Amino acid sequence: MRLEKKHDEELARRKGLTGKTVIQVVWLLVTGVLAYFFVNYLFSEGIITPGIFYNQLFIPRSVPEIGLKLIVVFGFVIVMQIVFSIGYIVASPEGRRRTGDASMHSRNKDPFDDRFG
Repeated sequence: MRLEKKHDEELARRKGLTGKTVIQVVWLLVTGVLAYFFVNYLFSEGIITPGIFYNQLFIPRSVPEIGLKLIVVFGFVIVMQIVFSIGYIVASPEGRRRTGDASMHSRNKDPFDDRFG
């Protein structure tokens, strides 16, 4: 009986994770596409040149330009994922919940408490 309660509690706790995962994957794809187009724009306008990477960052010239673009795209995607995480913390009630405050009520039911059936 207690194992069933524990299993049901675990399923209830994970129920909302599917939506968050789908949103995170969609955001990852969108930021990847946007970063790719933005990096292509920066390279085509000459704002970022391969010389910056080869001369100032000492990246070997055997790395092709498309490799440099992918490195910059990856950096932009990481930054945008951090922005998404900060936005989640600010906008979500789960993210705004302060941890460590003493309370008479627990967010997680005790599966071994037999008082409530």
